[in-house]
Amino acid sequence: MNYMELLNKQYKAIDTVKLPFSISPRLICMQIFLTIVQAIIPTALIALATARFVDTAIKILNNNRQLEDIYIPLVLLLVVAGFNSLINTISKLVISRIDFDLERKLKPEFIRIRANLNYEHIENSKSWEIISRVADNPVAALQNGVIAYLTLLRNITSIISILGLIVVHVWWAAIMILVFSIPLFWISLRSGKKNYMALVDTQKYVRRHEYYGDVLINRDAVEERTLFRYGESLQKRFADQYEIARKKKFMVAIRQWVVIKGASMAISLIALLIALTLINPVIAGQLSSGMFMGIVAAVFGLVNRLGWSLQSATEKISQANEYMKDLTVFVGLSRTENALDLPDSTLAKFNSLEFRNVRFKYPTGERHILNGLSFKIEAGKHYAFVGENGAGKTTITKLLTGLYTDYDGEILINGKELRSLRASTIKALFSILYQDFVRYQISLADNIAIGDITRDSSLTHLSEIAKHAGIDELIKQLKEGINTHIGRIAENSVDVSGGQWQRIAIARSIASPAPIKILDEPTAALDPISESLIYQEFNKLMQGKTTILISHRLGSAKLADEIFVFKDGALVEQGSHEELVLREGLYADMFEMQRSWYE
Repeated sequence: MNYMELLNKQYKAIDTVKLPFSISPRLICMQIFLTIVQAIIPTALIALATARFVDTAIKILNNNRQLEDIYIPLVLLLVVAGFNSLINTISKLVISRIDFDLERKLKPEFIRIRANLNYEHIENSKSWEIISRVADNPVAALQNGVIAYLTLLRNITSIISILGLIVVHVWWAAIMILVFSIPLFWISLRSGKKNYMALVDTQKYVRRHEYYGDVLINRDAVEERTLFRYGESLQKRFADQYEIARKKKFMVAIRQWVVIKGASMAISLIALLIALTLINPVIAGQLSSGMFMGIVAAVFGLVNRLGWSLQSATEKISQANEYMKDLTVFVGLSRTENALDLPDSTLAKFNSLEFRNVRFKYPTGERHILNGLSFKIEAGKHYAFVGENGAGKTTITKLLTGLYTDYDGEILINGKELRSLRASTIKALFSILYQDFVRYQISLADNIAIGDITRDSSLTHLSEIAKHAGIDELIKQLKEGINTHIGRIAENSVDVSGGQWQRIAIARSIASPAPIKILDEPTAALDPISESLIYQEFNKLMQGKTTILISHRLGSAKLADEIFVFKDGALVEQGSHEELVLREGLYADMFEMQRSWYE
């Protein structure tokens, strides 16, 4: 089973078995065999062994057999019981091995599918819910389906083996069990579908109360919890969402309990009726006492299977069918070709980047974020993108990096349309540092090295980059220097401040060989003066490269060779800081409002 074999298929409930079978055919076949054996042993074999043991014991009591004659039936009964226990243990080991194979071979393919999805599906809440449901734990979903089908097979085999025992003596009872099992299957399937849909509806409330709970206990939020004292209010929201989710789960459990208990009571009455009916054949000598006890024990054992195990299995099969519907949607979502390709190791020379009358709106949006946008960037110069929130600055970076390709107009790199370039080429062209950059819980050296994954950087090279990013003093304070694990996950790791995390993120950008560096407000948490100092150092390091600084703070924009001012998705002003101030337009008004920050 590989990535391509999973795509663009219509999946059904039975595929919860077919997918694992394609990965571990021998183990699945072994488990099917063990399941049939597990079904026959506790019904037919134990019933027959019990019957022989009891009949022999009665004959011994009546002085019709010798005492030593009990040993063989007793040993046979113990062997059957012991063999049944051994088969159960082996079955659990096989199930564990199937689970391991699925984790090792199937889960990475689901991760690949998820990583290749078009970015629009990540930002769309509806498609993201399906992605989360399907891809978060596919192994558990498939394993539940496999176990459900095997349980169903075991129950059917048990029913057939018991029917074979009683049909000779009480044929009508066998027909009653068979007829009653059919509506029980149907009820269980309907119950499973309803329960799955109810759990899907519950998930949104579960995600909310988990988020509120995380904020209430997370270390990152402790200062604001103390300062703003919102703990009590957030606790109420947590409790409200938790209670909604609890009630919905409770109703699912109640419905399941009613179905199970109703079925169990009906089957128990049939089992009791069968036991009463078999008394006359025993009295008449048509049925031995041992066989009577064996059949009755097997029938009452079947009650549990039909009342709980069978209902649970059919319900899980119904849930598997609903999961497979979601899987069909998941594998059918549009994808980006070669999204996982590494950046080109050989960089093409960058000359120019141009937007020509670009119009763009998000798939779920109604208005154009970019509305006829045109501008040109030349190699080796420093640019600043400024404007109010919603002006389209970050959207520009999403288009440049190929996250969205359904725009009108043209985006040209060295005169070539961006959409005609390979994903690996686009990755090699841009290094982007976002405001919500990732804090990798790994060593500081590895944090920086991520900036250039095509190169095996030496510690000396990484230390030099760290120095330029202003974190050399931090490294001196760390016990293991640049090899120290930062964050909170690893043993002996060291957590660092928000400002230090930002400098580490900037170091990643410095490490990248990409010819176009984009900084999308990564220093927003720093004060304006500190931000300007960092950008001054950054610009010195980026001499000869093309940089784009996106910021609300115009003090940093002064460092740029050219400033682009955006409003409502269009370029409204362009020029140097001095030119724009003299023009007394939008930029001049914005700068005047911020002047006091830098005085």
